[in-house]
Amino acid sequence: MNTSDNIVNINLKEYFWSLLEQWKCVIAAGLVFAVLVPVALSLKDSRARNNELATFKELASMSREEMLDTLNKDEREMVLSNVYRDQLLKNQSSYNDNSIFAGMDSDKFVVLHYSFVADGDSAQICSAYAAALRDSDTIAIVRKNLSDTYKDADEGYIRELIMVSGEGCVDLMVIMPEGTNEAVLASEIEARIEEIHTQIEEALGKHTITYIVSEKQELAYDELAADLVTRTHELSLIKDKYDATYYSMNDAQRNVLWMLISSPEEIDAYVSQSPSMNIEFSKGRIAIGFVVGIFLYAFIYLVYIVFSSVVQNPGLFVETFKTRSFGKVSSYRYKGLSALIHGKVFYKMHHKGSMDDAAITSVAESVIASCEHNGLNKVGIILAGNMKDYSAQCEKVIKKLKGSKMDVVKLDGELNDDNISKLDCAVILVGSGKTKYGNVSEALRICDYYKKNVIGGIYFD
Repeated sequence: MNTSDNIVNINLKEYFWSLLEQWKCVIAAGLVFAVLVPVALSLKDSRARNNELATFKELASMSREEMLDTLNKDEREMVLSNVYRDQLLKNQSSYNDNSIFAGMDSDKFVVLHYSFVADGDSAQICSAYAAALRDSDTIAIVRKNLSDTYKDADEGYIRELIMVSGEGCVDLMVIMPEGTNEAVLASEIEARIEEIHTQIEEALGKHTITYIVSEKQELAYDELAADLVTRTHELSLIKDKYDATYYSMNDAQRNVLWMLISSPEEIDAYVSQSPSMNIEFSKGRIAIGFVVGIFLYAFIYLVYIVFSSVVQNPGLFVETFKTRSFGKVSSYRYKGLSALIHGKVFYKMHHKGSMDDAAITSVAESVIASCEHNGLNKVGIILAGNMKDYSAQCEKVIKKLKGSKMDVVKLDGELNDDNISKLDCAVILVGSGKTKYGNVSEALRICDYYKKNVIGGIYFD
């Protein structure tokens, strides 16, 4: 560090005010990094994507077994387990997307319910009816009377709406989604039962059927969908196992897994891409870059303060050297590039109480009062370091002090026996950004050597 005891204390209030004064630089740093960060992240992503593309192109040239052979036994088993689970999940997803029954969102299902018994060899006849009611003719009747939304559904999903049992009696339930032509469906189902009756009489002999139930009903979801609920729960467990296994895989396993579960079209579309370098300026990345730029500027400025060889603010002077401050005299002295860096508005806000002659009078009166209180008459005013930029303010302070009854000696240059031995005390004048810590340390050391009390300092900004 830059002090005799290697410690520099930071006054956070002064630090943040200094940053506010440099708001143009802070914003500029934010804008620069708002560009650099998205570019850096995009280059990183593009490199990773191109490496991944090269890996998948290599895998695409292999057979299934060759891809699996790139893994050890345990890795291979994990991949194959997830291939199986993925197929189950895809089947369920396809079912959920296309099944009429699974897509019905209702607490109650409207069904067309027929239940009848037959005399004669009842068991054989009921089985024959049940088999006939499951055939394609019954499916065609149901499909024809569904709404246009479902008429093109696969046969399996239409069959799912038809529930037939032939144990003890013939029990037929047809689930009717919203939009079903219920009256026509009921009429055609009854006609279909009569047609089957005629066919079975020809095959198994004359018999009569007696209806137990022949009506439209509303059934609770639980009565029809228990199996669907169970299957959905089981698949949820499979999904959890798939995720747990996937997250424990390494990159090589995940690459092979993707090749095995993706369709040939997906693989061809991906590996046919050419390596690219895309720059993405998303709002998120721009915001991150802007914030990073601001924090980085603030951090660099903090490091500069800590390791700087010059005193930056009165707080550093007081805290570092444990010396009293009689006050601060400020004047906006920046020109050219410095004026561009240091905003005048924030500077004036920061130094509002120390920018006029009243501040000079105040610090001079504080020095005079301290000297009178301690019975000190001959005061040495030590200009620590290069105070050329603050010469006008320094002269005003010295002039104010000389206007009192005190004997004031201006010490600008080397301190020695000739100019310090006859003093009663000393006051050190410190200039922001001009006075080095070493200048102050040296002045304090010499005063201590000659046993001259440094009663405080005046800070010029």
